[in-house]
Amino acid sequence: MLEHLFPHSWIRERVWLMFFLGFAFSVVGMGSALILFPGDAAFPAIAFTALLSLPSLNRLLAAESGEAASEERFDLLDPFRNHADIFGVYLFLFLGVLLAFSVFALLLPGIAANELFSGQLAAVGLAGKATGAAFGISFASVFFNNFLVFCFAFLASFIYGSGSVFVIIWNASVWGVVFGSIAREASLNVALGPLAYFGKMMLAVSPHMITEASAYVLAAIAGGIVSQAIIREKFFSARFSNVVQAALVVFLFATVLLVASAYIETGITYRMLRLLGLGA
Repeated sequence: MLEHLFPHSWIRERVWLMFFLGFAFSVVGMGSALILFPGDAAFPAIAFTALLSLPSLNRLLAAESGEAASEERFDLLDPFRNHADIFGVYLFLFLGVLLAFSVFALLLPGIAANELFSGQLAAVGLAGKATGAAFGISFASVFFNNFLVFCFAFLASFIYGSGSVFVIIWNASVWGVVFGSIAREASLNVALGPLAYFGKMMLAVSPHMITEASAYVLAAIAGGIVSQAIIREKFFSARFSNVVQAALVVFLFATVLLVASAYIETGITYRMLRLLGLGA
């Protein structure tokens, strides 16, 4: 029902709406998971959130593939002009989900938050590991780990259409839970409230987080439009070729962003954390 509140044409014209939908989807997803799976709600919450997002994303990806195929000749700037709206939709969805999980991780008591978000906390080993740089992890290690997620986002979108939304929502939930948990716990030991600590932390990590999330989103878009083209277009036709070329340009640009995000995380984020008084 929620996904039908706004027609997909409205969402394409007002991509910021997806921020509020992403937040609402997450709240409903977490509530549904707690009701149906009270003993282990972490992963069901992601699944419910993603399921609410899929109808809108499927319609948008189909429209994006049609636009790429209809170009009379390929131009390097076409992929960015044609897919700016779907990129905005994915990115605002990511931010809405991240904020929702952050708020719950911040406001819930520690025991309740650790129980609800056990899957997210287990995925990073410890809630305190917000950035690789803060714990001496190398550029190569960060890039390799991110590249695995990046490739899976592309393949999930290629095989399942907009199935990569699970990857994107999972990453948003992990970051949200980790940052929210760090802020909640750290505020007990420093002269900052949890919201103030969270705000300063987001200021430090946002450059690498947004760049990394953008790379995942672009990989998902590339896989999704190729998937739609295979379903809707004739193999080796001019229209099919246009889509493949557009997807390749998007994928290569996403790879550049992934390299940049690893550099920012290992070379800049830790300095910003220390500058803001949050690093060791």
